[in-house]
Amino acid sequence: MPTPPATVEDYCVLLARSRLLPQEEVDNAYRRFQADSLAEGKSPTDVERFRRYLVRQRLLTEYQAHMIQRGRAEGFFIAGYKILERISKGHMGVGGVYKALHHLGQIVALKILPASKASDPAILSRFQREARLLLQLDHPNIVRAFQVGEVQGVHYLVMEYLEGETLQETLQRRGRLPWPEAIRLIHQALQGLQHLHERHMIHRDLKPANLMLVESRDGHRPDREAGTEAEDTTWNATVKILDIGLGRELFDESVPEGQQETQITQEGTVLGTPDYMAPEQARDASSVDIRADIYSLGCVLYHCLTGQPPFPDNSIMAQMVRHAMEPPRPLREFIPEVPPLLQAVLDTMLAKRPEERFTTPAAAADALQPLLAPRGARPTAASLTPAYKAWLDSEAAAVIPALPDKPAGGSARIVPPLRTTSAGTGPKPALPPSAPSVPASPAGSEPPPLPVTSSLPAAVPVAVGAVNPPAHPVTAASAATPYLEVDVELVDPASLAPPTSGEDRPLTMMSRRDWIMLIAGAASVVASLTLGFSIARLVRPRPVPPPSAE
Repeated sequence: MPTPPATVEDYCVLLARSRLLPQEEVDNAYRRFQADSLAEGKSPTDVERFRRYLVRQRLLTEYQAHMIQRGRAEGFFIAGYKILERISKGHMGVGGVYKALHHLGQIVALKILPASKASDPAILSRFQREARLLLQLDHPNIVRAFQVGEVQGVHYLVMEYLEGETLQETLQRRGRLPWPEAIRLIHQALQGLQHLHERHMIHRDLKPANLMLVESRDGHRPDREAGTEAEDTTWNATVKILDIGLGRELFDESVPEGQQETQITQEGTVLGTPDYMAPEQARDASSVDIRADIYSLGCVLYHCLTGQPPFPDNSIMAQMVRHAMEPPRPLREFIPEVPPLLQAVLDTMLAKRPEERFTTPAAAADALQPLLAPRGARPTAASLTPAYKAWLDSEAAAVIPALPDKPAGGSARIVPPLRTTSAGTGPKPALPPSAPSVPASPAGSEPPPLPVTSSLPAAVPVAVGAVNPPAHPVTAASAATPYLEVDVELVDPASLAPPTSGEDRPLTMMSRRDWIMLIAGAASVVASLTLGFSIARLVRPRPVPPPSAE
């Protein structure tokens, strides 16, 4: 049990043990604090004042100083990354999402798998499987992953760090967006979704809370050029698709076990958020394809334009029925000046039957292209420090044989991720140790072919460095969403083949969707019987009393 420091001297001892500051710098900070306190006539023994002093002098972050004051001197470093701040719930060294600094100067988001979840073979298998998928993604409109690894039993994922707000937070503040802004954002999201599609991936939970808006970094500020510097707009925003696969429920210790069901452990689970869920996804989430994500983005576009989802309802079952049977209110009821082409594109995205929608996100983006306004910053990549990029390239090329599950001495094991081409022709194995790193290809060109190498077994927990690390920073995940959270994961459609007749689940293994349908059906039967009994009593003829003897 950590013991909080009782004196400033105790705090300095813990600070030196934490390795956040060298001993000499700790001593210098202590002496300066003593001198400043005496000069100001304040107590030089106040631990809380010393903590605030260290933060004010930018020697520690608020989070680091607070953890030291709680008596914690360990766990600030993981595989070369120094923890700076906590982004989401979790405990140091146990789990959560953190802002971290690599020793080569790169700021990242570090996701740490809680020990309790890492001990679950199903969850750990999901972590390893989906991390390998994430490392293949390289697009300006998708949050990027740099590394995944394990050191001394701690499993972690290194991702881009983004600063901004989610589309959900923007809509909560502004209500709805002008249609030119909304089209620009959804057009970017469709381009990111096309990248997922080209790598045979499905998101299955696209919603405003999973679309991050970050300021473009190309120095082009159309709001200033238009003379609207104080205007609250999204013209300078780059859209990033979030929660691809490894979502909040994996890294947050506070998420109940009942919310951790995934496709890897249970078939037939309802995945998605009802406000934005395609009709076929509500029926069978395991059978959907990219057209369900196109439907979800259509719902998000509708929300941006009208200020509400297509079918706002407090009842999940009613929402599912309305998505399947009822057309949404026309846009002109909310926006009289809406272009007819926008309504036509939205109608196609929100078609009830998948075969009536756009076949790919690129087709939907092309349909929106004529409506794009000429203004707006181009999506740009955030720069990686050259030293960190070179380090990632060298780590990715450091191919070594598979080792036992627990590395000797707690050192991380490195194997290469799968490389993908810009045209989405499928994954290619990473470079062999002797091959030089391959620079990014110019836009529109095909990268040079890579030699084929064998990959390690999927079950081995490993650390992976991206061969071509991305150029966009990830997010401090957003505030709590008001929408019902249902399980979500990024999946490879190849893993979603329906079971054969010999693999049917027994009646005792019912999924959440089965229980929902069973309860809804039972409630309908009870309501029908009650109504029928009441009607029967009302229409039943009353007996005529016999005539009196008189």
